[in-house]
Amino acid sequence: MTTNITRGISHRFPFLEGSWGQLFFRKTEFDELFPQSVVNWIMSHSAPLRHEDTIEVPNDFYPLPAAPDLPILLGARMSLSFPILLSAVPLYAANVTRRNEQGKFELERCWFSDGRLTSNFPIHFFDAPLPSRPTFGINLVPENVAIGDTAEEKNSVRGLRPGGEPLGESRQNRWKNIYMPSTNTSGIGSVARFSEFTTIVGFFSALFDTARNWNDTELMAMPGYRDRVVHVALAPDEGGLNLRMLASIIAQIAERGERAAELLAARFAFEPKLDPQNGKKIKLTWDNHRWVRFRSFLAAFDDVARRFHVTWEDAERQWPFRSYEQLLGRSRNQEPTSYPLKRPTQLQFMWEAVNTLVAFVASWTDDRTFDRGKSSKEGRSPRPKPILRMMPPGSNDPRVERATQTDSAAVGLAQRQPSRPSG
Repeated sequence: MTTNITRGISHRFPFLEGSWGQLFFRKTEFDELFPQSVVNWIMSHSAPLRHEDTIEVPNDFYPLPAAPDLPILLGARMSLSFPILLSAVPLYAANVTRRNEQGKFELERCWFSDGRLTSNFPIHFFDAPLPSRPTFGINLVPENVAIGDTAEEKNSVRGLRPGGEPLGESRQNRWKNIYMPSTNTSGIGSVARFSEFTTIVGFFSALFDTARNWNDTELMAMPGYRDRVVHVALAPDEGGLNLRMLASIIAQIAERGERAAELLAARFAFEPKLDPQNGKKIKLTWDNHRWVRFRSFLAAFDDVARRFHVTWEDAERQWPFRSYEQLLGRSRNQEPTSYPLKRPTQLQFMWEAVNTLVAFVASWTDDRTFDRGKSSKEGRSPRPKPILRMMPPGSNDPRVERATQTDSAAVGLAQRQPSRPSG
């Protein structure tokens, strides 16, 4: 992730351009920021200029390479441009809101800074309605923050057995300041921590932290997310802006990283294992994670489908405008003429799909639902219940455009293959 602070948006590396247009770099500026070998590579792999007849590109300005040709060093540098410590990286984009005397759009400088400004913990990148492989997150928190929801969990993190009995010294040091939820209902309270401040500087620091982290923080508390995140606590002299840490401190942090990886590997191993942190049977396995994600997605789909059905069927609510059914049934020459269904098979498919969906949802009752009951024992889905919403892709990743085609082809291929053994 990197943040375009000039335009107030985030960009995802290596698909940087998104829907905001082609990006350009200035060679003399990149000569000061990157090794010559990197600059030479970027120059030699510069992408073709798009819309040459409408964009004014001065000398010494070149389009960025296509996503597969972008150096990893460029992405790391743009993502880590922390104010004061590392200078922001300048790129340029055409300002399409005004033209010069020649009638062309001119390039304007865009400053790219730390990706944490807009997305500090982008675990949503590794999302899917039905996950096909495990994905993990490691969340770094201050040491003074209590991580864990119950006294038992907090004691385990602090090196105590349930009831206050100390763990063995080796086990206590080995797992100190490392926490991961161990049950389906734990891990919610440990995400939204209590920030303490007594000064106006502390208040504004917490204000800034909330503004940039609230979305990631709430997402970490969701079912199917919190059970794949391990929290690692750091002391004031560890990590962050401590640029001159002693080798011994770096070794301690690395040791915690190894323990976090060990915990994640045990949780999502193919063969059942004991929890390396407490020696107990692991409840939050990969199959459990997949089941939680499956239940959560269907509960969210339940809500969206019912809302779709209500509006589609309620023509009076849409009056005096045409209903959605009338919009779909209009002739080709009737307004609106944008985004037409030119292929007859596509129009037929849309009618069949919508009618099938509407009829299917109409058959749902209080007992026919993916999410019901007052508790999980009565059939209620995991909480907090997610919602499905429209979001921009945040990149120009071509896989987003062809996802439906690829998935449909994969399903068709799977249907033609012999079924696998049940074991």
